[in-house]
Amino acid sequence: MKRKLCSILLFITVLTVSCSTAAYADVSYECYNYDYWGNVVPSPVSYTPERTVSGADLGISDFNTPSDMAFDGEGNLYVADTGNSRIVVLNRDLTLKKVITQFGNKGKKDTFKKPEGITVGSDGTIHIADTENHRIVSMNSSGKLIRVFGLTKNSLTGSNFVFLPTKVGVDRANRYYVIASHVTNGIMGFDANGEFSGYFGSLKVQTSLAEKFWKTVATKEQRSQMELFIPTEFNNLDIDSDGFVYATDTDDSEDQSIRKINPSGVDVLVNYNSTKPICGDLSYNSAGSYSGPSKFVDIIVRKKGIYSALDSTRGRIFTYDSEGNLLYVFGGLGSQLGTFKNPIAIGSWNEGIYILDQNRAQIIVFQPTQYGQLINKAVGLRFDGDETKAVSCWKNVLKLDSHYELAYDGIGKSLLASNKNKEAMYYLKKGMDKRNYSIAFHRYRNEWMRKYGSIVAIILLGIIVFFAGRSFYRRRKFNRGE
Repeated sequence: MKRKLCSILLFITVLTVSCSTAAYADVSYECYNYDYWGNVVPSPVSYTPERTVSGADLGISDFNTPSDMAFDGEGNLYVADTGNSRIVVLNRDLTLKKVITQFGNKGKKDTFKKPEGITVGSDGTIHIADTENHRIVSMNSSGKLIRVFGLTKNSLTGSNFVFLPTKVGVDRANRYYVIASHVTNGIMGFDANGEFSGYFGSLKVQTSLAEKFWKTVATKEQRSQMELFIPTEFNNLDIDSDGFVYATDTDDSEDQSIRKINPSGVDVLVNYNSTKPICGDLSYNSAGSYSGPSKFVDIIVRKKGIYSALDSTRGRIFTYDSEGNLLYVFGGLGSQLGTFKNPIAIGSWNEGIYILDQNRAQIIVFQPTQYGQLINKAVGLRFDGDETKAVSCWKNVLKLDSHYELAYDGIGKSLLASNKNKEAMYYLKKGMDKRNYSIAFHRYRNEWMRKYGSIVAIILLGIIVFFAGRSFYRRRKFNRGE
C-alpha cells in the first residue's frame, strides 16, 4: 500500500513539474541568468513573443531597412522607415494611424531622406534624425514643422565635417542630444534653438603603462608613427524623466558598454556587482558562429529604474535594475518567432517589449510571463523603498526559480530592515550579499550578547571560581601532607 501511494505521489509531482515546465518551454530561445560567480544558470522564460507586425500587416508597402522606433505618452508607435524615407505611425493596438512622407517648410513641401533616428518628447513633439538631409527635424503630433536645423562649419568639428545624424534624444528642457556618424568625441549637444553647444559625455581613452612609457622615450618621428588612440563612438541613447542620458557605445572590448550620463557629462551608472560588469554576456565563444562579446545597439529606459539593452551579437535582450543587477535575458538569433535576423531597435510600452528587426522588416512584440511580471513588480517595489511589500513577490519568484539570487537578497534586506537578523543572515547568504550579511551578522552577534551575555559571563565566572577553588583546595591539601 505504501509503495502504491508513493508511486501515485511521484506521478502527481512529475506531472506538475512537466506542466509547469511546458508553460515556459514553448519558445525558440534559451533563457538564463548568471550567478554570483559568473556561471550561467538556466531560468524560466521571462518574456514570450506575442505577435509580429510588418508593413503588409498595416496595409502599406513593406518596411525597407527600418532603423529606429519610439513610443509617445499615449502608446502610439513611430517607426523611422529609413529605406522608404518615411515615418510610419501606429496606434496603441498596432494598427496604422498615418504615414508621414512630407511636411511644410517655409511655404514649400519638404521630404525626408533616409531618416535613421526618431524620438518623441514628453510633450508629444516628434524629433527625427533626417540623416542624409544632414539635419534634425522637429514637428508636432499633427506633422506641422516646429524646427529644423543642421550643422556646417564649426570650430569644434572642423571645416571638413559632414553632419550625418543617426540618433536623437531630447530632454524636458528641449535640449537635443545627437549621435552622428564618425563622431568619436561624444554625443553632440544642441540647445533648444538648435545651436551646437559642444560634445557631451566624451569617453576617456585608456592607455596602458607600457604605451605611456614608449611615448615618453620615443622620438617625434616614432610618436607620429604610433597608432592613434581614438575615443569610442556612441551608437544609441535614451533619456529618462530626470534628464539622465543612457547611451550605448560601439566598443565591445570594454567591460562596460552602457553609460548613464548626468547633465554635467559624467557617467554615474550604478553597479553594485563588482564581479559582474554591465556588458551583456559574461561568457561566450571566442570563435565560431555568434562568437565574441555582446554588442549593444539600442537601450530603453523603463519604469522604476529598469532598463533593457539590445545585443546584436546574439540577438538577446538584457534587462537590469537601478543597482546594476541583471534581472533576465531572453531572445536570440534565428528564423522562428521570438528570434531575429538583425535586431536594430528596442522600445517599451507598459510592460511589453518591442524589437525592430531590420532584415525581416518587422516589429516583434513580447509580453511578460508570470515570472517576468513578478520580477518587474518586485524590483519596482524595491526601487520605491518598499522592501516589505516586495517580499511576497520575491517568494513567488523563488517558487518558479529557486536559484534567483536577487530574490533571496530582497527577502534578506526586508528581514534586515525589520531587525530579524538571524533570518536575514540565511537569505542574504543565499543572495550572496556580503555587505548586508556582515551587517546582519554583527547585529545578531550584538543582539545575542545582550540577551545571553550576562548568563555567559556568570557561567564563565562560575567556571573560573570553581577551578580556582579546586586548585586552592588541592594546594592546601598538598601543603598539609594529606
